[in-house]
Amino acid sequence: MDINHIVIVGAGTMGTDLAVKLSVSGVRVTVVGRPGGRADTFSVRAISVARDLGVSPDGLDMRLVSDLASVDWLSADLVIENIAEELAAKQSIFKQIASLANKKTIITSNSSTFGISRIVDGLSQQARFFGLHFFMPAHLVPLVEIVMSESSDLQTAKDIKQYLSALNFVPVIVHKDVPGFLGNRIQAAMMREVWHILECKIATPEDVDKAVMYGFGCRFLAAGPVMQKEISGLDVTYAANASIFSDLSNADKPPSFLADKVKRGEIGMKSERGFWHWNKASIRETRERYMQRLKSSIKVLLEK
Repeated sequence: MDINHIVIVGAGTMGTDLAVKLSVSGVRVTVVGRPGGRADTFSVRAISVARDLGVSPDGLDMRLVSDLASVDWLSADLVIENIAEELAAKQSIFKQIASLANKKTIITSNSSTFGISRIVDGLSQQARFFGLHFFMPAHLVPLVEIVMSESSDLQTAKDIKQYLSALNFVPVIVHKDVPGFLGNRIQAAMMREVWHILECKIATPEDVDKAVMYGFGCRFLAAGPVMQKEISGLDVTYAANASIFSDLSNADKPPSFLADKVKRGEIGMKSERGFWHWNKASIRETRERYMQRLKSSIKVLLEK
């Protein structure tokens, strides 16, 4: 796949991270961000991201424009939409992009909430539309989900996968446009049980985190869940599943205690109160430790 010009619509955190990461590969990147919005912080964030990647932002071929009309659409090979998680807004922006871009342009959404099928409902040429879901921080986390609708072209998905692999991403193809796609769907299943454990007072938040981080979590650096069970034995896994599955939570909505915390504004670091109490110093220290561990773990995973 020959990609020379990528258009990123949305100049927030994710859009900026992607702009720097992709432009490091030598591709031309145009970022569309409205004045007075997150575009105002684009330059500061881009410098920070470039520092994380060990490059200078000065030599990168990035251009920030204020509207869709300012984009050189004739040369655009790939579009990645990153605007706010509002379905109507995404549907509107996709309609505009589809009318402006050339017929060969691949048009994608980085939405983590809405499937590509809903976003492009009613548009023509649906074979070229995909979900392209990156994970924050997008310039560091390698995983990318290429989400297909029933109309998306499989060969194009494979071409996108090959292209992203060459940029040191780790792309996976999600063949059905289901809620949560792949990564978040698996994570949501775990979080449902985590909330159930906390609600039933089986363990504290601190001990839940330790059980994940220092138990099966650290093993995921060595092998994914399916390979782990291949190693340990599917017979053992089957017996354990048969014993546990019937006692696991099958709740179809988040628990009331979590809803109550949100109503009280106890939403974590953003409000300095969640399951823990926070201040500026503890937030900074925890975030820095998180980023250091994240970078170290990704380095281990990408070792050949």
